[in-house]
Amino acid sequence: MFLWLAILGSIEICDVIGCHLCEEPGGILPIFFGSAPYLVIKYISKGKNYKWTAENVHVTGSREECEALRTKVNEKLGKETERPKKLGLFINPIGGSQNSLNVYSKTIAPLFRAANIVCDVMVSERPKHIVDIMKSFDTTCVDGLVVVGGDGTLLEVINGLLTRAQKEAGLDYDKPTCKLKPLEVPIGIIPTGTGNGTAKGLYGNTDVVTAALHIIRGKTNRNNVQAVYSGGKLASLSTIVIGCGLFSDLIYHTERQRWLKKARYVVVPLHLMLFKKQRLFDAKLTIFQRDSTAEDADGTSENSTTYEQKGIWGICSAGGDFIAAVESKMDLITMNKHSQEINSFTLLVYNEAGRLPFLTHFFQLMAFSLSAVVSEGLFVAIHC
Repeated sequence: MFLWLAILGSIEICDVIGCHLCEEPGGILPIFFGSAPYLVIKYISKGKNYKWTAENVHVTGSREECEALRTKVNEKLGKETERPKKLGLFINPIGGSQNSLNVYSKTIAPLFRAANIVCDVMVSERPKHIVDIMKSFDTTCVDGLVVVGGDGTLLEVINGLLTRAQKEAGLDYDKPTCKLKPLEVPIGIIPTGTGNGTAKGLYGNTDVVTAALHIIRGKTNRNNVQAVYSGGKLASLSTIVIGCGLFSDLIYHTERQRWLKKARYVVVPLHLMLFKKQRLFDAKLTIFQRDSTAEDADGTSENSTTYEQKGIWGICSAGGDFIAAVESKMDLITMNKHSQEINSFTLLVYNEAGRLPFLTHFFQLMAFSLSAVVSEGLFVAIHC
């Protein structure tokens, strides 16, 4: 017991998942003396590449000692106010490898049970189903929301919740300069989709156990969203990337070939770039700079900068700072923290270029390779 208390001293209480009392047979002795009680403490172990695992420590002692220790641990856990006790959980059963239900039942649910978290589970039955659920889901009855799926499923949740929040606040969210009301309910993601870019930025990897353990700890941070407007209306919100021109063409045609599963992210771009002629665009970009000392009624200052670009392949807007990407060698956790601190995003304006250099850049970007952000001549980066 004393040895284990020394071990516990090296583990922060926020990294303890939960504990429970067991009865363990001890060979032939329990036949005569009964079984020995022991306490199982489940905790978070942090490894390389931001990967977390759930480990166990077994503590043997008298029943009174084990129960006293369990009570002490649970009392400390009860004081961790950020830890969720009830979650609204949304599962996309056909995203990625179509194994979300299996991942939840066999891996995620046992971890949440060990942490004494109750889940209200909803399974998506059709495209945009979760958007409809979000229109009436009562977020005040849960401590947070969890998406078991990919970036697309997460966007359905965010779009549904954010547009509803703006309506309830009486805001004209179809106006590009409208200062949107932020969401108060935290959202986590268990990455079972295809790309899982949001999870990589939040957790540093796409390991589902790591994601679940982050959610159990309950630590939160604020993240920016981007918006697309068309015809005077809000078309969509995004947490990662917004593209128009070549990038939107690539994603549009890629998503039409979902039967190829993950291979579509290689096959479709290769086909389009090698055998199809790319469109050229003229673009006018107006960047409104926020000024905390002189904001007008719609949340932006009158200061703005305009860029005009002719004959380009397209524009990509990414949350974050590409300078930080180079300095961090594409460490997504470092990039994400830096972007939150300086509240920034980067516009990439793609010039007409050779097809093979662009394909190389595209695949490097998809793989989060440092080489993608130091490519010369392919794009002009505008830091905002």
